[in-house]
Amino acid sequence: MGNFPTVLMMRDFGTEAQKKEWMPGFLDGTKRLAFGLTEPNHGSDATYLETTAYRDGDEWVINGMKRWNSGLHHATHDIIFARTSGTPGDPKGISAFLVPTDAPGFKVEFFWWTFNMPTDHAEVSITDVRVGPEALFGPAEMGLELAQHFVHENRIRQAASSLGAAQFCINEAVRYSNERITWGKKLSVNQGIQFPLVELHTEAAMLRQLIRYTASMLDQTHHMEVTHLVAMCNYRANRLACDAADRAMQTCGGVGYSRHMPFEHIYRHHRRYRITEGSEEIQMRKVASNLFGFGSSKERK
Repeated sequence: MGNFPTVLMMRDFGTEAQKKEWMPGFLDGTKRLAFGLTEPNHGSDATYLETTAYRDGDEWVINGMKRWNSGLHHATHDIIFARTSGTPGDPKGISAFLVPTDAPGFKVEFFWWTFNMPTDHAEVSITDVRVGPEALFGPAEMGLELAQHFVHENRIRQAASSLGAAQFCINEAVRYSNERITWGKKLSVNQGIQFPLVELHTEAAMLRQLIRYTASMLDQTHHMEVTHLVAMCNYRANRLACDAADRAMQTCGGVGYSRHMPFEHIYRHHRRYRITEGSEEIQMRKVASNLFGFGSSKERK
């Protein structure tokens, strides 16, 4: 499932010329974007990124490294975030560029092997890569606005995906326990089986309403107005998916732990969501910022 955040970024930040070029390409598959924000030395602290870009005549010259650069297995271009002015830690002074993946100096060093096995997340080196003024994506110096737009859309997408995976695990565990006979009775008659699944099922029901509400609000208002709600959805749903997969494995016993059932794969896949798009600790920090009225939050909601 997906909500095509790069399309939404182009809609909201692209120039008219970029929209004319890119929107048809998104639809017919001739234009495919990767996302390059994280670096070897900087993840959640994106304002400290070390990739730089400077003007040389009409061109921009970009140098740096990117890590966990998602989508590069099939991308025609990469959204590269680079510091163009200011000092480390300054949220302004970072710009976004649409960089062709076949540009001289742009190199995919390798793809990371993870808990979830091979990925589309690349390690990228950028050495004196030159792009024209048309490659600037969004306002100069305000690239983090694009990055926030992207991650908010991805966070709600992750939340919906994790909720669906969690409910599947719960349903399958219930089905198995109703069919499995132990000591002459259904496994499901045991409260030790029932209660953990009841807890998970209840949390899934509550999260479903919050995710639907938040997704609706994302369509109706500026994403920064609901950043705390997006964070709530993201960290709780991603954690729920892991908890539900783990409980399903436990309920189904040895076969649940095996690869003949999908729970171990679901766990491996959704465990990464507790780190990507901002770790769950970052999500909780955003909620705390809104709740206690500090940081960038202007009011308590």
